[in-house]
Amino acid sequence: MRITQISLTNFRSFKETQVFDLSPVTLMFGPNSAGKSSIFSALFYVQQILEKGQCNPMYLDALGKKYVGGFKNLVYKRNLESTIKIKIKYEFDHQAEGTSYAYLYNLIESELDIKLDSPAKQTVSISTEFEIAWCKNKKDAYVKTYVVEFEDEEIAIIESDNSKSTITWLNYIHNLMLPKNHDQWLNDMSTKGLLHNYNLLGVHGIDVYETPRNKRLIEIASNVFRLLPEYSKIDHNLPMMEIMLGLTEQERNKSIISGEMTFVSAIHQLINTAHFNNTEPWDVTAIGIQKIHGYKFPHFPIELIESSDALPPLGRKLLSSLFIKDVKNKEIVSELLSDILVAPLDNLLAILKKSISIGPIRKIIDANYQPLPYIEQKDWFDGSAAWSYLEKADLDTLKKIHTWMSDENKLNLGYGIALKEVQSITKTFDINKADSKTNEDNKLEVKVHDESDFIDSKKGKTYRYSIIDKFNKIPVTPSEVGTGVSQLMPLIIAAVSQQGGIVACEQPELHLHPRIQVAIADLLTQNIDNVNYLVETHSEHLILRLLKRIRQHTDNELPEGLDFIKKNDVAIIYLEPTENGVIANKIGITEDGEFTDNWPHGFFSERRQELI
Repeated sequence: MRITQISLTNFRSFKETQVFDLSPVTLMFGPNSAGKSSIFSALFYVQQILEKGQCNPMYLDALGKKYVGGFKNLVYKRNLESTIKIKIKYEFDHQAEGTSYAYLYNLIESELDIKLDSPAKQTVSISTEFEIAWCKNKKDAYVKTYVVEFEDEEIAIIESDNSKSTITWLNYIHNLMLPKNHDQWLNDMSTKGLLHNYNLLGVHGIDVYETPRNKRLIEIASNVFRLLPEYSKIDHNLPMMEIMLGLTEQERNKSIISGEMTFVSAIHQLINTAHFNNTEPWDVTAIGIQKIHGYKFPHFPIELIESSDALPPLGRKLLSSLFIKDVKNKEIVSELLSDILVAPLDNLLAILKKSISIGPIRKIIDANYQPLPYIEQKDWFDGSAAWSYLEKADLDTLKKIHTWMSDENKLNLGYGIALKEVQSITKTFDINKADSKTNEDNKLEVKVHDESDFIDSKKGKTYRYSIIDKFNKIPVTPSEVGTGVSQLMPLIIAAVSQQGGIVACEQPELHLHPRIQVAIADLLTQNIDNVNYLVETHSEHLILRLLKRIRQHTDNELPEGLDFIKKNDVAIIYLEPTENGVIANKIGITEDGEFTDNWPHGFFSERRQELI
């Protein structure tokens, strides 16, 4: 799974909705304080909401406890009357990934009339949108609205007033909500004359918004209304829309909960008939689906249990007020709702927890450096996780790190990783010290290794790593490498080692020679099958190398040892401050490594101005 799009509204310096389409390598340029790091903050703000329910955090844990100052400092211009909207879209690399709550579908579908597939397993892309608001009474922020899209089409909405949360909208005609035996259900409903007006359009091609030709057509299109006493008073030559509007709201409600309520699918029928014996006519609501003009579907709002804001609890099936007598049907509906509302959150949190952010100022290792016993997500922000990772890395990973550090066609930093074979220390332990008659048969020999030793199981040898100064050919400690190298090491190690999520990095070019800045672009093109790179940078050199590699791939001239990169693998976003908030401009790239759009205010125009 990988995140492919982020949308921000009223978040920090962004007022109007700004959409960021992410590629495997996404570079963000712009003036200082333009909001480039706000995208990192938004991602890990969502993680903190999902993981800890904190909509008003003083610090963001994943960013090394970075101070953000709570909701008031995150909402645009600190306007507590506004709401923040963050939308994140992610896609599956293959359908086997991700969480699903469809445990019973295949086990009991032979005993039910409804045959289902898991929507969360069938979809390729999922979008989750969170609207976060401020509650004056509680002086706290909460998730006001949670919207889910499957395949770029809304499928469900949960809304909250910060005291209770309710499923206010379900897309009953979404392809992934329709049972596998939907055609059979349509045939049965058609035989009984109980097709919903939307189904009439799909099955018989009858659009109730067009003027019916005769009374019989009206009867077919509006079975639900023909039982009303008021039906005899209707002018049958009117369009069906006018007939519907001619009824009072109470008359429409009576028709909906009469014995002949019409539904658009078996799921729609199962969920909404559950309320028949417990709901008054005026409690029913009607929902519309945007892509189908004017058609309304009856929907009884479903209140969530154990949730005061719009987010259901993660990691388990949804509990709701929905009352269904048949236990098996009840479980099927519970799993379906969990699949479309909980599974997307589980998946998103899994991606975010795998992601790391490397801050603008990385830790400079000193002589007192001690490796961390446990590496946490937050430890990447100051780079300390990288140095500790070296102590735990396997041999193959160390070799990859060495290649990128030392090869002339890579970063060529003047340093590398050396592996020295060491002899194991053998200690003899007395098995039974209390026995004074202990003899040699009661002795046990154990080989003891240092924690930083690496055992090559294929060769049966033990190694210990060290950083080597290539020019002087001597080992050095992490505190003895140059400042620029120490700042770049976290990105090198992350690029080689990370196996999922986003690798975010602020200004990787700090303290580095232009030659190395250019080579960073090659580092970012590797391992893109596993991770997305999201990089904030001011380096012209970095982007010029990326454009060159795209052109070389097109011309089949890419140097050996580098993975190819296409134009669609790179996204370049320029952030431009305006009076109405920051605007995000995506700069297009051709297969020849040229820009399709003009760079706002000139592409790194300072160089040209200085040369004039």
